[in-house]
Amino acid sequence: MRVLARVGVGPLCSAARAVIPCFWRGKYFSSGREPAENQVTPMLRHLVYKIKATGPITVAEYMKEVLTNPAKGYYVYRDMLGEKGDFITSPEISQIFGELLGIWFISEWMATGKNAAFQLVELGPGRGTLSGDILRVFSQLGSVLKNCDISIHLVEVSEKLSEIQALTLTEEKVPLERNPGSPAYMKGVTKSGIPISWYRDLQDVPKGN
Repeated sequence: MRVLARVGVGPLCSAARAVIPCFWRGKYFSSGREPAENQVTPMLRHLVYKIKATGPITVAEYMKEVLTNPAKGYYVYRDMLGEKGDFITSPEISQIFGELLGIWFISEWMATGKNAAFQLVELGPGRGTLSGDILRVFSQLGSVLKNCDISIHLVEVSEKLSEIQALTLTEEKVPLERNPGSPAYMKGVTKSGIPISWYRDLQDVPKGN
């Protein structure tokens, strides 16, 4: 839990500081004065117009706009992980994290009766490193999972990161199926032959497993 908290703080602060510096320093909404033109970022301008047009917004709406706005969101068109980015996550530091999770998943699957279907769903998969480490364990323990119908489901709003994930997990040896209008906007097959799909919302992931 401590790791998750630290992971969340980095991008959150970086995004907020970069996108709305006036709000961060308490100079805009607290005083009511318009910020200097050179301090107005595209996102701040967007938020100001939105609030003027529709009224106050919730913290949830604010964070959704700042992080996932299709045109200006922090996560949408860039790779913010690693040395050239703003923060790092546990899977990027060591493969042990993902491999231990993979072993735990199989242990839980066995303990719950070895269901015929196994859905691995990851929210915000980054570069696909965590799923890749988990799938490595699944391949190594393939004899245990041989009668199980495994599928991978990634919930990702960033076009840039979904491309990196596809390269990491599939190497695109089998052409990816792209359908922007479908709940699963991209589909493919992993290096180990497991079907993989990308979604923009958790509600779009098939139910039942």
